[in-house]
Amino acid sequence: MAEKQAEEAKYRFCLFNKELEKVSNSLVEPPGIFRGRGEHPHAGSLKSRIIPEMVTINTGLDDPIPKCPVAGHCWEAIVENKEAAWLATFKDERASYAPRKYINLAADSKIKGENDKKKYEKARRLKEKIKTIRANYTAAMESSSVTDNQLGVCTYLIDKLALRVGNEKGEDEADTVGCCSLRVEHIHLEDGSKVTFDFLGKDSMRYYNTVEVLPIVHRRLSEFVQGKEPSDDIFDKINASRLNEYLKESMEDLSAKVFRTYNASITLQQELTGGQIDAEKDTVDAKLKFYNDCNRKVALLCNHQKSVSKNHDEQMAKMNESIDEIKEKLARSEQLRKLYKQGKEPTGKLKEFADEKNNPKNLEQAEKVVAKLREKLDKKEMLAKAKEDNKAVALGTSRINYMDPRITISWCKRKEVPIEKIFTPVLRSKFAWAMSNEPGWNF
Repeated sequence: MAEKQAEEAKYRFCLFNKELEKVSNSLVEPPGIFRGRGEHPHAGSLKSRIIPEMVTINTGLDDPIPKCPVAGHCWEAIVENKEAAWLATFKDERASYAPRKYINLAADSKIKGENDKKKYEKARRLKEKIKTIRANYTAAMESSSVTDNQLGVCTYLIDKLALRVGNEKGEDEADTVGCCSLRVEHIHLEDGSKVTFDFLGKDSMRYYNTVEVLPIVHRRLSEFVQGKEPSDDIFDKINASRLNEYLKESMEDLSAKVFRTYNASITLQQELTGGQIDAEKDTVDAKLKFYNDCNRKVALLCNHQKSVSKNHDEQMAKMNESIDEIKEKLARSEQLRKLYKQGKEPTGKLKEFADEKNNPKNLEQAEKVVAKLREKLDKKEMLAKAKEDNKAVALGTSRINYMDPRITISWCKRKEVPIEKIFTPVLRSKFAWAMSNEPGWNF
């Protein structure tokens, strides 16, 4: 009973299209100090209390208006926006730097699942048109029009590097950029056809990458930056809106952000398909490591980073210490096995080791202990390597938002990996629409 009450208290509910749905985040933030992300110009400013006059409610015309819980106050507005999935929105009007926040349905709601499926299906349709789109933006780069050149190069970078499109930022916002808003100071043209990108992307995460691009791209970038100051825009003839208009010429509902979903999904599919994993012989742990390695390549492509935990080194030291202990025990157990196989009895320190509890006393026990320790060592070493490799990489972001879950689900069915080893209960609920996917399905 207590567990049920706790679960119910965790969520609020609403009627959406006459069906009861969970609401994901029904509480507004309390007043406090605004931290922001990265080097936000307003970090440390006071974040005031949200009052009802700052809240807009989205409901049906004939539906009852939710009662304002604060006496003497009323809602900012009551609207009926059938195109929006949010239930309410609020913004502290006294703080221009504060982003607008939304109250939405929970991730496992029916409408969220439908929207997720539409998003991934759109990315699959992009896959069918990608050759034509690439031919179009290559032709645009060869055009005599500077605007076409910039549209072509921008689309190339978004396609090949999975960059975000980038929107204009106000003076009271963090200086983060995307492809369209790159400035001269954000790139360095290297010898040959290499370009180094160095800028702050979403959430002020640094994007630093040296890549080899097509010769025409290198040449056009050189032309775009010629005679400009470091603070000038590289793509001064276009913006995000103009780029999305250009993309819609190739696919009706295409926008720049679809490329990130497409690139994340197609990369995962290719990595999983090209990898050497034996469904019958390899252990589940080995398969999981392989999957996470593939996931990491997607995360690196999308620049999904995280701060290294403060106690990472301490945790790694403990793991390595545990590995060393297993190695030492394995070495002694192998020595015992060799002696038992020769019909000899251990002496000295080896005898002391054999006399300890749970250590092998005969050949049969030695065989079992050695096999068990080798398996344990392999698992520990895989975990340690994964922890070190992923210390600054956020695997969850691409798994939740960018990689089509059907790729993972089908792979798990083919390779006999329990889906709960990859998807948490929350994600299994979120991706319920994809759980019945066939093992042979491909993105």
